[in-house]
Amino acid sequence: LKQTLWVAWEAADSRRIDAMSRYLAYSSNNAHNRSQVLEERPQARWPVFLVGPEEEFKSYLTPSRYKGRSQICCGGRFAVGQIWPNSASTMTMCIVPGYVYFAYILPQVLPPEGITGSFVGVTQTIFGIMILVCYLIASFMNPGIIPRQDSIPKDLANYDLQNRPLPRFIRVNNITIRQKFCLTCNIFRPPRSKHCSFCDNCVLRFDHHCTWLGNCVGLYNYRYFVVLIYSATFFLFECIYVIFHLFSDRTQEEFGKEANFLDWIETVVRDPLLVGFLFYILVLLIAVLLLSIYHTVISLQNLTTNEHVKNYYRENPFDVDMASNCYQIFCAPEMVVLQGPEIIKADYSDHPSYSEDGESDE
Repeated sequence: LKQTLWVAWEAADSRRIDAMSRYLAYSSNNAHNRSQVLEERPQARWPVFLVGPEEEFKSYLTPSRYKGRSQICCGGRFAVGQIWPNSASTMTMCIVPGYVYFAYILPQVLPPEGITGSFVGVTQTIFGIMILVCYLIASFMNPGIIPRQDSIPKDLANYDLQNRPLPRFIRVNNITIRQKFCLTCNIFRPPRSKHCSFCDNCVLRFDHHCTWLGNCVGLYNYRYFVVLIYSATFFLFECIYVIFHLFSDRTQEEFGKEANFLDWIETVVRDPLLVGFLFYILVLLIAVLLLSIYHTVISLQNLTTNEHVKNYYRENPFDVDMASNCYQIFCAPEMVVLQGPEIIKADYSDHPSYSEDGESDE
């Protein structure tokens, strides 16, 4: 039975073999002045941390071939970046206060049944698990590392005076974008990709390098990053509710139901440690709330952080409508463009109006 299930798993995965590698078709050196029409849409694929990357990526993500700064393990499923101090400090700043909260603060407002007898207790437990799981996935999952070539291809058409390949132009949804050649990875970067100077990798649909995760946020792990900040936002709101509820209960126990605001203030100042904890929660909430709002806005526009901050596009070739944009980002990341056949053609002609796709050299 185990062997039968494994064969079925591999067969199902083989039907999805062109999912993420569709991005690599836009980097082909054969795309120059030649139209390639891709009628068939790439099929959805299991998360990379479960099934691993496709063969085009997996063959590069080995100890003998990989050239970046990340630590690759489990066949390219995971790419560990800056564990110390980045990931380690973030884990400490979350796990230690989280333990204090669940062990000493939350139980004070729970009914005798405990967590299961309280809506807040149940939801906070769920959000806490989601935060931990999504943090680990976003922090250690391969974000979408693009295979690097050993040298500059010999069949490129145009070079500058220093013998470096010139940028070329490709059309996406009838909008011309400028495609730069990465001199570190020796490839034309696929649309929306960027070379991260921290990890020394070109990353598919690069969003940003997150210092708190110690890893890039890209095509493979962006969804988990967004779930992480959304879950943290709801969790922290409930933490503030619990702390204020606790202060109110203490005030009523000491001063009765006729207690006023000054009585509440007196109760609060008697517990400076809890006040300090509340201040810590507020700082975290402001940070993740702003992040949640920001990533909601750019997702509705089908933009990455990198594209938005550097204002790449005069007209965004990936923007369809708000619902379709969110569907592509969170449910169909394997699609480079959401609608219509993909026509891949590159040229070096001078276009009077175009959008930048990867303006910076890094």
